[in-house]
Amino acid sequence: MSKQQSNREKRYQAIIDSAEQLFIKNSWETVQMQHIADKAGIGVATLFRYFPKKELVIIAVAEQLLLRELGFFHDIQTKTLSGLKKIEAIFHQYNRLKTPAAIDEAKFIDRFDANISDIEDYETAAAKYFEIRKEIAVIVKNIVQEGQADGSLPQEASVTDEVMTMINNFGLFARKLALMNDILELETTPDAKQQLTIMHDMYMARLRG
Repeated sequence: MSKQQSNREKRYQAIIDSAEQLFIKNSWETVQMQHIADKAGIGVATLFRYFPKKELVIIAVAEQLLLRELGFFHDIQTKTLSGLKKIEAIFHQYNRLKTPAAIDEAKFIDRFDANISDIEDYETAAAKYFEIRKEIAVIVKNIVQEGQADGSLPQEASVTDEVMTMINNFGLFARKLALMNDILELETTPDAKQQLTIMHDMYMARLRG
């Protein structure tokens, strides 16, 4: 890799990292390209050479967050655990109440998924994002097959679809609870953590057969 290419990649990463910090702490409307450029330590004209529109920066941030999740799925797939234990580890990973940072990321992803179709030509612009999601789905299917082979998961053909549904529902529910965390703290019972525990236990009981 040439020094010029290396510097370009470092600058690109600095832009994404700066944008992520801004977007997860502020509304998308208030974050301007100048803010991103200032935080990344570059001129705004340079930023526009990398990303002609703010929407493309938002997509790049979403891809970076999802790539982190993909890294987790790759790691969990290689662990010497039963298929059932790997699925349980995914539930724990999807608990968005763990840290303030996880809650901030949940807010960003929730808004991104809800509004992605408003972005012009989003299927092309966010193609990498959708490819990452597909790759995660393939890993989950492989984990289910491992679990059926090691006997820790039920043998029915429908189990793969069930597990995908469980993970999606658990992830969505955990994100919604993270978004509503301040409101739920005013309620007495069950609190957000208890609700996630109940859902976790229901799903694990089904998978244990």
